[in-house]
Amino acid sequence: MISSLHKIFNLILIFSAVVTAWTSIVLFSNTTFNSEINEVRKKMYINQKEFINNVKDLSILLLKDANMRIYDKNNDLHKSLYKTSVFIISNNN
Repeated sequence: MISSLHKIFNLILIFSAVVTAWTSIVLFSNTTFNSEINEVRKKMYINQKEFINNVKDLSILLLKDANMRIYDKNNDLHKSLYKTSVFIISNNN
């Protein structure tokens, strides 16, 4: 399992390096596609920023949900303990 994940990681790393090198060579050679390449690079950067913001927003929502669930469980536990203690006290009197 780890070996296959390692191979996939290496493949992604090599692919990224090749695309980066190829893009750099093309941009330095001043081809007719410079404007299109720069536009795609800008879109990639914007998508990367949006992805990070979306992950941050998702993390905040998950933490809020977890806190709400913990609060609800604690609140239910306190109510249950209160009802039990009232029942025991009323039965003892």
